[in-house]
Amino acid sequence: MNKPPIVDSIAASRNLIGAGAARQLDLAFRQIMRGQGAVETESYLRLITGAQHSLGNMAIISDANCEEITDSAVSPLLDLAVPVMAIYTEGVSDVLAQKLLQQGFQLAAMPAMAIEIDRLPPTVLPFGYTWTRIDAGKDSAEWAKVLAAGYPLPPELARMFSPHCIGVDMAADARMQFFGIWHQGRLAATSMLYLADGFAGVYCVATLPQERRKGLGSFVTAEALRVAYKMGYRIGVLQSSDDGHCVYLKLGFVDLFSVPMFIRLPG
Repeated sequence: MNKPPIVDSIAASRNLIGAGAARQLDLAFRQIMRGQGAVETESYLRLITGAQHSLGNMAIISDANCEEITDSAVSPLLDLAVPVMAIYTEGVSDVLAQKLLQQGFQLAAMPAMAIEIDRLPPTVLPFGYTWTRIDAGKDSAEWAKVLAAGYPLPPELARMFSPHCIGVDMAADARMQFFGIWHQGRLAATSMLYLADGFAGVYCVATLPQERRKGLGSFVTAEALRVAYKMGYRIGVLQSSDDGHCVYLKLGFVDLFSVPMFIRLPG
């Protein structure tokens, strides 16, 4: 059984929850990429896959000030002829930000968001759609295909986030759980639940392009958090993409922290 949350409301601990929402990214990626070629230290996680997407060539850094740590984490990325990214979960100093900009990175902001789970609005699936939990069997490959098409990600990178590659515990209180929405025998949307630090995090929310505007993204987000609520979790967190931000705002999520994200494109 996972340790129950110690934070009950956003109003009581906005700063704590904002920092926790950002830190969840580091914790989740450490579990996801462990055993898949990532370099892991106390201060950073670095992944290099060579994929044509910055999510596959990245460093997640928890030290906002140490130039030596940033150099160690980021230097191998600078030799790559593919998109790369550096994310700072604790913020970043002006000195380090300036150095990254001089190295050809561009600064973007990734909202860390949170919601009190019991305030989620009702979510309903269209007729003929069903919600299920995904195991590491044949449905895992389908889950990865939907993530690749809906996010979008290169297929080989999407597979690294799948139950097959990560492994899956089908216990009701498992720390990491995978979900999907089916329609006419095909998977249409995906999400992942990750429990850590007293927060319920949602990741890998993706919907097939032809299945959008039906509320599926809202459903896979909200229902994953309701699974966590039954285990005693009260606060849901996520880090939003630009495309997903308006969806999460409509669900009731609020922005609590802006995670510095530096992206460097080839050429």
